[in-house]
Amino acid sequence: MAESLQQSVESKKRGSFIRCVISLRYRINEWFLGISPFVRLNLLATIVGIIGGLGAWVFRLSIQAFYYLFYIFPIQLLTIWGLGQFIPLVFLVAPSMGGLLVGFLVSRVSREVKGHGVPEVLESVALHDGRMNLRVPFAKIIASAATLGSGGSAGREGPIAQIGAGFASFVGDKLDLTADERRMLVISGVAAGISATFNAPIGGSLFAIEVLTRGSQKVFFLPVIIAAVVGTVVGQFFLGDSPAFVGFPPLRYRDPTLIPLILLLGVICGFLSAFWIKFFYSFEDFFEKNARRLRIPHVLEPALGGLGVGVILLSVYLLAGKEWESYTIMGRTYQPMDAVFAGSIFPDHSIELLLLLLFGLFVLKLLATSLTIGTGGSGGVFAPTLFIGVMLGALMGLILNEGFGFANSDVVLFAVAGMAAFFAGTGRAPLTAILMTAEMTDDFFLLIPLMLAASVSYLVSSQLEPSDIYTLKLLRRGVQLEEMTRDILDRILVREAMTPRDKLVIVDSKMRLESVMEIIRRTRHEGFPVFEGNDFIGVITLGDVQKALQEHPKDWIVKNVMEAKSSQRPLIGISKDATLSEAMLLMERKDVSRLPVLERKGGKITLIGWLTHHDITRCFVAEKARSVIEGESEKYLTLYEEKNEF
Repeated sequence: MAESLQQSVESKKRGSFIRCVISLRYRINEWFLGISPFVRLNLLATIVGIIGGLGAWVFRLSIQAFYYLFYIFPIQLLTIWGLGQFIPLVFLVAPSMGGLLVGFLVSRVSREVKGHGVPEVLESVALHDGRMNLRVPFAKIIASAATLGSGGSAGREGPIAQIGAGFASFVGDKLDLTADERRMLVISGVAAGISATFNAPIGGSLFAIEVLTRGSQKVFFLPVIIAAVVGTVVGQFFLGDSPAFVGFPPLRYRDPTLIPLILLLGVICGFLSAFWIKFFYSFEDFFEKNARRLRIPHVLEPALGGLGVGVILLSVYLLAGKEWESYTIMGRTYQPMDAVFAGSIFPDHSIELLLLLLFGLFVLKLLATSLTIGTGGSGGVFAPTLFIGVMLGALMGLILNEGFGFANSDVVLFAVAGMAAFFAGTGRAPLTAILMTAEMTDDFFLLIPLMLAASVSYLVSSQLEPSDIYTLKLLRRGVQLEEMTRDILDRILVREAMTPRDKLVIVDSKMRLESVMEIIRRTRHEGFPVFEGNDFIGVITLGDVQKALQEHPKDWIVKNVMEAKSSQRPLIGISKDATLSEAMLLMERKDVSRLPVLERKGGKITLIGWLTHHDITRCFVAEKARSVIEGESEKYLTLYEEKNEF
């Protein structure tokens, strides 16, 4: 009896606690939904910033864990067992093992984890209103950490962009945000992750805005800035507040005579960045073609790329010995770039050997990145692009130093300018390249050379290759980014929405006004085209008829109304090749709800169709529904392929 009473008391306490929790949750939801959308979005951006900062920290820990698993632990075991002569084999085998794990995740969990990540986020923002699969950020952390931790040549920006965007999309879905709010939250998530990863809040904000929106999406800057700042602060708490590149010497740009040489560097970077984009995807095509021909299972493709990277790592290790990290093409470390900036990569060797070293690192990074990502590995292209730009700039600076007697510090100056210029030409985000480079090197005194080199590289590269390294991946899949990012009404022409002439109710100019009123009552339309014989002479509306019947109840016909209207204002029409956006703008300016669609034939203007507000609304809804259905179909198709392909 006592036990039963005690259980009853405990049950009541639990029930009371649950009711309190439900009540508190209800009040929080009521308060949250009651605040203004602008404040709500900024509060959510703060939460997304925290998630992005934590995601960057977890991602960094995951890379270190896989590096320990693939390198430190095997090397320690070989040393303990007295098999130190086999240590070089670790550099050959580890990238393949990491690639095998990535191949398994791609084939069994989600195809979206392969590649460099940013194009998938770009497509989500532009085409799917920021919706993303929640599996992606979790799988991306593991796949990209395995790629980078096993020695793959890739960057952290693509994975962290998908990670931040994926969690932001989840928050947006759970809170049932509007499409615009969800897109903004996803962009903010990317800004938070990038900012925390590189300790660069300005660069992270610009990367998210410049790369993801391409100037075509409606962007509210404050949520992006808030997320970037919060993400950076959280990242600094866990990862430290040092700039991305350490050992960077203080530089001051004071010599205007260097401007022509900086411009020349920009031209060279523009040419080579366009070449890099073409080479990257040509290599991917070459590998896929031969993999299909040889019937290589998809799960093994990243492992084969890893084997190629392993050959490069092994060669570098055998040549450099204990100093291998200063010359490695691994994506997990920035030591080679730090060595260039600190000058330690330039030992007392001949100029020929130094030039060969920089050129070798330039070429090996190109090849290793293509092997890593082009075969299905998971990682970004931002950091490899910076690496390539640094080596290219240092190579040019060294040539100028020896050929023209410039100081050694100019080699570092050209290396930094090359870093910004090469990304500006590759990613087509010059503002991001300029300011993020300044933040990562913690030197804003170099803005003039950075701006010159990045701008020129951007212009040259865009002329040689219209698409950047992110959007070209989408174009190759048949996704036209320009079409995606344009407004729906900008994509539909008037001829697709109009009612053709043969389906119109036409009013004759000799018809009595009472007969027109009968047609209005029967059709429930309020405007009609008027013809005199075979000639289109104007439009008559319900308002025109009512006004004429009041002022001239017996003696007026339709032709009298048209003559009175033509003396007051000219006929308004639109071409069949205009967009619905242009038609809507014309309707608003002229305060009309219908437009005749006109065409000039044989010197005469004829009516070929009729466009109303209803036609525009119908086309908008149909196109919106089609894009949503296609997006869902892609998800179902991807899921089906993942389950049945292997």
